[in-house]
Amino acid sequence: MYQRKSNLLNIVITILDCICITVSLILANYFRNGKAFASDNERMDFGLMLGGCLIAFLAWNMFKNIYKDMFLRGPFSELIHIIGNNIIIFSGSAMLLYFMKRLDAYSRLAFVYFIVMDCVLMFVLHLIWKRVLPSLYWRMGLARKVLLIADGENAAKLVNGVRNTGDFGVDLVGIALTDDSFDRSVNGTRVVTKAKDLVEFCQSASLDDVYIAVKEAHNPKLLEVMNTLSEMGIIIHYQMPIPELTGAKQKVLSQLGGSYHVTYASRMVPGGQLLIKRAMDICGALVGCLVLVVITVIFGPLIKLESPGSVFFAQKRVGKNGRIFKMYKFRSMYADAEERKKELMAQNEMSGFMFKMENDPRITKIGGFMRKTSLDEFPQFINILKGDMSLVGTRPPTLDEFAQYSPYHKKRLSFRPGLTGMWQVSGRSDITDFEEIVRLDVEYIEDWSVGLDIKILLKTVLAVFKGSGAK
Repeated sequence: MYQRKSNLLNIVITILDCICITVSLILANYFRNGKAFASDNERMDFGLMLGGCLIAFLAWNMFKNIYKDMFLRGPFSELIHIIGNNIIIFSGSAMLLYFMKRLDAYSRLAFVYFIVMDCVLMFVLHLIWKRVLPSLYWRMGLARKVLLIADGENAAKLVNGVRNTGDFGVDLVGIALTDDSFDRSVNGTRVVTKAKDLVEFCQSASLDDVYIAVKEAHNPKLLEVMNTLSEMGIIIHYQMPIPELTGAKQKVLSQLGGSYHVTYASRMVPGGQLLIKRAMDICGALVGCLVLVVITVIFGPLIKLESPGSVFFAQKRVGKNGRIFKMYKFRSMYADAEERKKELMAQNEMSGFMFKMENDPRITKIGGFMRKTSLDEFPQFINILKGDMSLVGTRPPTLDEFAQYSPYHKKRLSFRPGLTGMWQVSGRSDITDFEEIVRLDVEYIEDWSVGLDIKILLKTVLAVFKGSGAK
């Protein structure tokens, strides 16, 4: 699933800058007059001045897009940029007040105080924003893992294009070469694979996007590779040679540095919708963690009494696009369950890579109750809070299961794994065919919406109350 760039971050910084303008005007008025507003007339004059500044600022932002290259500007350039913007704000607001015949009501010294304080506040705010936001982006797991694919002629240009964008949301895995032009690295970016091993590398690696730049546009072998990558659910950005026309300079394409790409994806969604999904996850996880504390106090001692060992069970699972994480559950089996699984594989009731067995002898009595009521799943709210999982998604496979996946199977991992999902609420107890599970997961990814998540969550709650919780 391809996340279209959202304007949410620009909206947030715009609101913060508007707050800076408001605070600066209040302080300028206080420092000039030595007191707050003493009369209704003063409050009205302040409101008109504030309105004029905000209108001028927002109009200038819409005209100039002042945040476009924000993360590429150094501190000095940022300061000069902010001073220039404040001069525009002052000029625009003064012009508005002049036509309203209210300009004489304001002190010239207050204007000077305002510009100085607003420049300082905005400068400090922008420095904090540019330092904190990239770190927060990475901590929340929002950075996209990107692989570059290029021939010798385009490799260096593609690498430089990625580095010069200032996009803090890109985690560059490396570059794959379609020829032998470079050995170990391209301008400091590691060569991770060659053409003959490209599909195998992508199938086992953790990847969200690939950017392709090659001279031979219709190479049959490369087209075959691209088709396989699309089956895995990997987003493909294909560089296109776009002519520059002096009479028509506007182009609507995906751009990386100075290169233009056409983007292929099974589904494209606005970034704002995914932020709503993440907000739902955090709220749900906080509530789930509170319930988890109560369940642990009640069932923790019972788990240890029936079978010595840890109360919780942590297992390595494969998450979004191949990311490895530890998934937590209450231990519902005996301590040697993983070793005994090999002996029971012949009794597996699932056709495919998953393991399921009715009356599994490895399950303890208290574990059987917790599974039936889905109480064993509550530790996964910790995974949701950490960002490894979502409330709704596709169930994460084990490492053994993932090792057997074909490229098409990997597509079900192109979305953050979930506590519940489409196939769990579609009668999971009756589904024994792994290919049917994959089909339902892919259907969920391609039809995803916030409304669909809410619908699945409601069905899951009903299923839990009926004693048929998801696993």
